[in-house]
Amino acid sequence: MDTVPISFQMYDTVRVVALPSTFDPSLREPKVGDVGVVVMVYDSPTEGYGVEGVDDGRTIWLADFRPDELELWS
Repeated sequence: MDTVPISFQMYDTVRVVALPSTFDPSLREPKVGDVGVVVMVYDSPTEGYGVEGVDDGRTIWLADFRPDELELWS
């Protein structure tokens, strides 16, 4: 059964379920299972999300994701 991606909002906590196609090369690459916070919502040209991964108050990665690459984390 295929799942339908949901839309996320600013500051939602999300978990990475698939690797993104783009990320900040000056930081470490996100990994499947990492948890981050949505810091940007894109709707053009396609839906997407800027997500920041943080550890001990320090940004460890920053990446853009498609909706199907993330899941809501609680």
